[in-house]
Order: sequence, then C-alpha cells, then structure tokens
Amino acid sequence: MRLLKKTILSYFIFSAILLITAIPVFYYALKTMMVSNVDEDLVATKTRIMPLLQRVAESHADSNFNFPGYDIVFEKEAPAKNGDSIYGVELSGGSAEEVLPWRLLASHFVVRNESYSLQIRTSMVDKLSLIKRIVFVLAIVLVGLLLGLLIINQVLTKRIWKPFYSTLQRLRDYRVDKQPLLRLEQASVKEFSDLNRAIEQLTQRDYQAYTSQKEFAENASHEMQSPLAVFQSKLELLMQTKPLNEDQAGLITDLADASKRMSRLNKSLILLTKIDNNQFLEKETVSVKDVLLKLLQQYDFQIKQQSINVVFNDAADIAVEANKTLIEILLSNLLSNAIRHNAEGGTINILLKAKDLVMQNTGKLSPLDTQKLFQRFQKESPDTNSLGLGLEIVKKICTLNNYTIQYEFSNELHTFLVKF
Repeated sequence: MRLLKKTILSYFIFSAILLITAIPVFYYALKTMMVSNVDEDLVATKTRIMPLLQRVAESHADSNFNFPGYDIVFEKEAPAKNGDSIYGVELSGGSAEEVLPWRLLASHFVVRNESYSLQIRTSMVDKLSLIKRIVFVLAIVLVGLLLGLLIINQVLTKRIWKPFYSTLQRLRDYRVDKQPLLRLEQASVKEFSDLNRAIEQLTQRDYQAYTSQKEFAENASHEMQSPLAVFQSKLELLMQTKPLNEDQAGLITDLADASKRMSRLNKSLILLTKIDNNQFLEKETVSVKDVLLKLLQQYDFQIKQQSINVVFNDAADIAVEANKTLIEILLSNLLSNAIRHNAEGGTINILLKAKDLVMQNTGKLSPLDTQKLFQRFQKESPDTNSLGLGLEIVKKICTLNNYTIQYEFSNELHTFLVKF
C-alpha cells in the first residue's frame, strides 16, 4: 500500500470511529439533558400550583386546571405515603396501536387529614423529535466535514508528494552507463529538496565509481592479455627451435599450459568484475533451448571423448529477457561443469519445463559441499584445467537477473536447478 493511501486510510478510520461514537453519545447526552430539564419544569409547575390545590382541597371545590403543555390530574385517594416521584411512561395516543412517551410527576400529600394524589404529565414526543432532528443535522454536518477533510487531504497530499513521485520516476529511468549526472527539479518542501540533492550526489559518486571500475576492467583486460599473448607466441616459437631435447620440450609444454591457464583466469576475473559492475545492460529475448542446442554442438567432441550419454528433453522452451552473452556463459559453465566432472560413460540429463532448467550429471558418488560450492576458487575435483570460478560466475549471473540456482544430490546424480 502506498504511503499516501496509508496515511489517508488512517485518518479515515480514526474519523469514522469518532463519527460512529460521537453521534450516539451526543444523542444520549442531549436526551439526558432534555429529560433533566423536563423534570425541573414538572417540579416547578407543582410548586406553582400547590397553593391552589390546597385551597381547592379545603373548600371541596371542583378542580379545573389548565396549564398549556401539561395534563394535571388531582383527586382524593386512600391513605398512602407522602412523597414525589418522576418517571417516564408510555401511554396510548390517538390510535389504538400508537404508544407515545410521556414524563410524569406523581405526588401524594395530606390536607385536613385527607389524602390526595397529584399527577402532572407532559408529552415527550415533540422534544424527542427535536432531539432526533438535531442529531440528524449534526450527523450530516460531521459526514460532510469528514468527506471534505478526506478530499482536501488527498488533493493536498498529492500536490505535496508530487516532487517525490517525480524523483522516483527519474530514478527508475536512470541508467549510470548512459546518463553521467542526474539532475532533479527543485522541490518546495525542504525534506524533498534535501532528498533530491543527496540523490544527485549519490548518483555522481556512483557514476565516478562505475567509470573507474569500467576503465580498470578494460585496461586490465587489454594490458594483461597482450603480454600473455606475446608469451604464448614466444613459447610456440621456442617449441619449434632445434635441437630441442625431451626435458626442454616438457618444460616448454608446462609453460604453455600455465600461460593458457593464466589467460583463462584473467578472462574469468575480468568477467566477474564486469558482472559485479553491471556492465551487461543490453537485453533481448533469448531462447534457452536454442542456446543449449548450440552449446551441445560445441561440446560434441568432449562428450564423445568421454562417451557421455546426453538426454535432452527439449519439448518445452524458456524465453528470458536478459543479456544474451550472460545467458550463454551461464549455460556454458553449467554444461562444461557437467562434462568435466562426469565419469567415463556417464550421463547428462537436461530438462526444460515452464520456467525451470534442470541439469543432472553422474560423477562423484558423494554430494558436493553446498557451503563452498558457489564460492571463488573452490574446486571439488583435482582437474588442473578447472579454475574454480565457473559456478561462482553462474551464481553471479543468476543474482544479477533475479534467478535462483539450487543444488541437490540424489540417486547418484548431481542436480542443478535454475529458476528463471
């Protein structure tokens, strides 16, 4: 969830809870105050008419009281205890099914040794109706206020956060290999302005580091390959000189092998540096099946030399959006690893399914050390031609492209699973 929506949602939830709580609380508080006010009026009315009631009782005259808004009933009763009580009652209205709320004051007193009862009633219909109207109007005002605040907050926050989203989009589009410096617009909010300046400084430092590392990789590749090539050519010329005894030929051959190994090691280390610096930015749609078929043709001599049986289930295909060179290196290293560490007359199984590549090979009859398998210069075989960098390169390429690679050993088969 976006920060903007999360903030607005928090305000909305708080306001909704406050609204739902405030309306009933306000209704009952207003009703309580209204009932208290009615009760005070009933007591005041009783106080005003008591002298008249006493005179009526003493003279035994007819009682006819007319107080607007009140129904008064005054009559003799059997001896009862003195005192007043106020309570609410529901009495029938105009129709038989209609029941209306009233507030009633019941009083009992004695005049000349005779007991009298007094009831003063007032209808609560109009008063409760007024309370409901007030609460309804209040609810409309609060809901309107809530919606207004949400709309204003959303519009205002979108305007305030606009520089942030602009900066975010510029960062998504930024490529260090094509844009030396990233220039961001000046924001009116100080925090966003400081963020933009910090990002500009960061991208400037990244570009400087990128160019220096790129230059190092290019210079190292050129400067180291040249003397190695000269060294190799001189050894080949030396091997052609005569007379040349067997010991000298053996030493020259060892030097030539060491020279080739140094050249391969140099290329592998330079490749790792380029992968770490993310210098393989060009991407295209690559068919994993086509690349594997081409590699199987290239390694056909080594496969036949070791009498390896290759089973390639190519019914499916995987199309990935990636740098083609890196995909070729990844698959080539896995396949050469399966050939180099295989047994004479062994098997290689290659399976393509959905987004997974499964490559299995026979070989060592025990599992490899998974803690060191993808580390630099870790070798599981005494093969002098192995540099111990192939699987690390595979791991780096997978990490760069957000792929995962897994290893397991079962049924005497070493299995590498790549999830694209």
